[in-house]
Amino acid sequence: MYIPEIRQILSFLAVEELRSFTAAAIKLDVTQSAISHSIKNLESNLDCQLIERLGKKCILTPQGEVFLHHVRRAMKELESANTKIHLLKKWDYSAIKLGLSHTLCHHVLPEALKGFHRKYTNCEVFISPGDTVALIDKLERGQLDVAFGIYRQKFDGGYRFVPIVFDELCFITSPNHPWCQTPPISEHDFSSQRYITYSKDSLTSQILDDHFSGIGLQKRAVLTMGNMEAIKEMAVQELGVGIVAQWVAREAVCNRELVLHPITPPPRRQWGYYLSKSKILSPPEEQLLEIISNVLSRVALVDDLS
Repeated sequence: MYIPEIRQILSFLAVEELRSFTAAAIKLDVTQSAISHSIKNLESNLDCQLIERLGKKCILTPQGEVFLHHVRRAMKELESANTKIHLLKKWDYSAIKLGLSHTLCHHVLPEALKGFHRKYTNCEVFISPGDTVALIDKLERGQLDVAFGIYRQKFDGGYRFVPIVFDELCFITSPNHPWCQTPPISEHDFSSQRYITYSKDSLTSQILDDHFSGIGLQKRAVLTMGNMEAIKEMAVQELGVGIVAQWVAREAVCNRELVLHPITPPPRRQWGYYLSKSKILSPPEEQLLEIISNVLSRVALVDDLS
């Protein structure tokens, strides 16, 4: 599809406004031959006549009238974009498109945004929650500037990963679960349980599968949930043994709603953020990423809750 050059459009609009090639050349500060050349190339590429000369005056053909209608709309959009950009610069306005897991949205983001907006009051932060794999897909399509998630080597080719912190996964049960009276002592105790895990296609589920396979433990995952808050609630309701990050369970364990049971050795996840290798961070983006990283590093620290 042919897209006219901006100089051709400006020449056409000037001739239409002034009804003269000479006057159009004076307005645009170019030669008359340059105006004629632009109009000629425009008509040639559109395969129609747009302007008809009648003596010293110029009028639009029917095709020229149609072209004018659409060109005016396009120019208004360009002018509007230009105006908005200048306003954004004037008021120091910016926007960040950020992707985070549901867990980070719940446990990390509120505190981080509160600190960020104290300094950058004119910066909009658009949040897209989801699993790491889904967020990487959005990052690839240009729908996100940065995606927080779990490290996986398969993404190294197209993105830069900035590591933040490791966390460890653990079992959680209600206080009424048999493990709270008689801790599991055999492989049978583990393999006979109903487990509640993160969604099957997630990186967390893949990490668990690889880890349990490596230590020879077979888990029977009957329930798969979309986020760790749901896993916690299912465990509270005595529907099985949940598998979550220790820091996600911290509050419920302290409140005696849940009991933590360590996995030995523990499955580990590395948290960080992904961005394009060519991405240049703006000052607000750098500040927000630093704040989120600091909050995540603090809340995800592994501690002894057992």
